[in-house]
Amino acid sequence: MAGTWKALVLVAGLVAVACVAQRSLSYEEIVTQALKFFNQGRRGQRIFGLLESTPPPPDLNSTTIPLNFRIKETVCFLFRYRRRPRQCPFREGGEERNCTGAFFMLRQLRLLSLNCVPDGELQPEPRRVRRSAGSSGEDPPELDSSSLPPAVRDLYERANRALLCQLQVAGDGVSLPSAPESPEGSSFWAGP
Repeated sequence: MAGTWKALVLVAGLVAVACVAQRSLSYEEIVTQALKFFNQGRRGQRIFGLLESTPPPPDLNSTTIPLNFRIKETVCFLFRYRRRPRQCPFREGGEERNCTGAFFMLRQLRLLSLNCVPDGELQPEPRRVRRSAGSSGEDPPELDSSSLPPAVRDLYERANRALLCQLQVAGDGVSLPSAPESPEGSSFWAGP
């Protein structure tokens, strides 16, 4: 009976340790880790401290947590001080940066994607291109496939022909011709 109790207590202890090891990080802990990661790349330069952070909505139930915070340059240098950024006063007129990114956590795997751009340095909006047929009235520019390696060029040209044939099938009700064999003996098929 005593052996059973010992085994039960041991299992309960292991479960408790596993639960603590698997606990999720708070948003503040994630931002602190992100800031530490950012500052590690600044050897010999001033480190940054947290000005403000914008946590995600509390109902966000995801393995990917969006990050959004602002940092400011401090008076501390990375190689001189072992102090935490919170212990370093902000530098008067110091550079400020807006940081965005994502933190992904699944069991023991943790990934951080972070981009901190200086204040006032706006990132241009990504150029959006309309991709519908006849949207601009112009044909898209042709790719010069002569600079591609032969195997890639052959694959590109067969895919291009297959796509054009599929478009023709959709428009004219014509059957799709078979793709020619490549010199290597493999064939390419593009289908639904």
